[in-house]
Amino acid sequence: MGVPHITSFCWCMGLELGSRCIGFLHLIVSLVLMVLCSVFAENLRSYVGTVEDAGDALYSTWYKIAVSVAVVTVVHVLLALTLIYSVHKRWVAGVRAWLVVMVLLWAAALLALAALAALRGLSGSGSDIFLSFLEGVLFFGAVAYCILCVYSYYLMLKSAEDMEGPKTMY
Repeated sequence: MGVPHITSFCWCMGLELGSRCIGFLHLIVSLVLMVLCSVFAENLRSYVGTVEDAGDALYSTWYKIAVSVAVVTVVHVLLALTLIYSVHKRWVAGVRAWLVVMVLLWAAALLALAALAALRGLSGSGSDIFLSFLEGVLFFGAVAYCILCVYSYYLMLKSAEDMEGPKTMY
């Protein structure tokens, strides 16, 4: 049994339009996160190495995290642009590249989150833990649905490409 696929996106949209929407949404979220992290890092930069940062290096740590996230979001911007271009041109290899990278990033984030929870334990009240779990399930579920939609679009493109026949003339 293979990976499941769907035949339409939300609100009865086709897979192509759904994949475009996912690409544009991915681009918007990535750009917003990149700008926010850059602004946050710039605000923290003035505190790095000062007396306020000397004791626990909190500002230095947050600065490194903000810069790292801003740099990583550049990868997501490039991924989103790849998906938008690939859907527009119906380029199978570009859609496949987006799928492979997004599945790897999704699985790595899920494994890192599980490892952090196992190593550090869960702290807080029961309702805080439940709400964090629910947020995680909704986020990772939404990303998995987007990946499934693009995967179904990839299968549709691949089957249309297979129906064209050989590319060489005999």
